[in-house]
Amino acid sequence: MDAVDPKYLNHLLVDRLKVKRRPVALTYCQSGPPEGYEPVSVVACAIVREAESGRKVFVDRAHHDCWVGQYHLGWMPEAPPLITEGEYLTMAQGFFTPEGARRNKSATTSLPEGSISALAAAPLDEVPEGVPVDVMVCVTDPMRVMQIAGAASAREGSFPIGEVGPSACASIFATPRLTGNSVFATGDGGGRMHNRVGPSEMFVAIPRAHFRYIVELIENFRIDPDKMRSLIMPSHAAPHAAQGQAAGDQNASSGPR
Repeated sequence: MDAVDPKYLNHLLVDRLKVKRRPVALTYCQSGPPEGYEPVSVVACAIVREAESGRKVFVDRAHHDCWVGQYHLGWMPEAPPLITEGEYLTMAQGFFTPEGARRNKSATTSLPEGSISALAAAPLDEVPEGVPVDVMVCVTDPMRVMQIAGAASAREGSFPIGEVGPSACASIFATPRLTGNSVFATGDGGGRMHNRVGPSEMFVAIPRAHFRYIVELIENFRIDPDKMRSLIMPSHAAPHAAQGQAAGDQNASSGPR
């Protein structure tokens, strides 16, 4: 059931759900990047933006431009307190306290050391044949984030994870892999800046096992507002339902005391 065609998923997101920014496919590489993907020396989270522009790219231990991303992707096991204790946050930003920074980093997810050798990204509709798509990432508005991240909730009842505060690379790369769950996140200031996330946008990251729920949600999407109101709002209830409720109330009030 996990075998969803990335191109079809992209079609549903772009043409049916009308997301305005290009969905991105992430691949957790065990033994090097896929053929045809180019290395980029950018902050790790920025591979989302690079893939949105149509490129197939990857970061690894040798190709990157962010120690924080290296740490959260499991490539910096001997990271100094500058990173692990969040000292960089207090040294460069006046609003973080040392305790706030320390607790922020201790609560932020990181991939186990050496669990992947590279992280690759490509447009969802241009993933080469044979390259697995492990996570789909999209930057979109809160209404569509609610629908995409909430697809699994609607189809099988599991709530997505919401993150506000952690580094974007941790929220959209590490958390979906470690939990196997859908994630929606604001991202941190740097992650938002490097991905040009607007004030009315946020990240949503969906693991492969949940792709089918997005397909099912969109293929079965319909809403009957009048029926919903009549089912849950007494002021909109059908006459016979209202009469039945009134009769029930009367019987209850006249019963034994």
